Amino acid sequence: MKMNDIRKSLYDLSENLRKQKEIDTTEAWDRLSHRIMFLKFRVKAWNITRTAAAILLPLFLLHQYVVHPMLNTAQLEMVTLASAPGMVTKVVLSDGSEVWLNAQSELTYPQKFTGKERIVQVSGEAYFKVAADKKNRFNVVMPDDIVVSAYGTEFNINAYSDEPGYHVTLTRGNIEVEAARSMKKEMLMVGQKAVLNPQTGEMNVIEADTYVETVWKEGKMVFRREKLETIAQKLAHKFGVVIRLEGDTLKEYEYTATFTDETLEDILDLLKRSAPITYSISQQEKRDNNTFTHKIVTIKSLE
Repeated sequence: MKMNDIRKSLYDLSENLRKQKEIDTTEAWDRLSHRIMFLKFRVKAWNITRTAAAILLPLFLLHQYVVHPMLNTAQLEMVTLASAPGMVTKVVLSDGSEVWLNAQSELTYPQKFTGKERIVQVSGEAYFKVAADKKNRFNVVMPDDIVVSAYGTEFNINAYSDEPGYHVTLTRGNIEVEAARSMKKEMLMVGQKAVLNPQTGEMNVIEADTYVETVWKEGKMVFRREKLETIAQKLAHKFGVVIRLEGDTLKEYEYTATFTDETLEDILDLLKRSAPITYSISQQEKRDNNTFTHKIVTIKSLE
């Protein structure tokens, strides 16, 4: 080895030694320790994130593509059907059950029954022909927390909010009528009618004329020794008018009659021929919102 090479090697060694002596080992170790700790933390954070993602991703997908669509579908499934004055409307539910709605009545039902119970809501008058299903009960929820329950049968519900009582009449099979307010529950037999007080929930079971109670779904009105006050209520619901009786003696008048295609004026004229009464009909008035008031029929006694 040449002398110059030896001198250069000695110089490089001495220079490296000098630089090593200048290194702060404590500070270097601290930096290295922090670096190691940071790398360990990043590895742990990644593992936690990966585990959380493995758990949360399926839950997110479940909510996004299963739960959320189900909730939206459930909200969109409900249908409310209203029957106009003078009309009888029929609907077939998803289970095959048939429902007739009398004039000025409403039925709310799902487009498809999905649970163990088939549940609908009704106000006004409706006739139900329930498709038999021993595993899935059919519940009709009436106003004022009254429920009619069955598995397969036929019955009529009269539950207009402006009348003092509700009627449930059984024509086939068997049903259970329950009033939450009074905690009363009754099983009806064919030909029986439950008469309910909507305010108290009190319930009485009596015999019924099923033909008179249900013939409305054929477009007929049948009265057998019926008081004028009751007839006035039925006419008001059928034709969408307000009927006022002036004079207490009017409430005692009784009629036996059958009406089919007659107009309101035709029926009033026939009633007028059978008893000393007269009547007047007011004209409809247009409201500010472009709707019209109900016609008002006033019946007076001539005695």
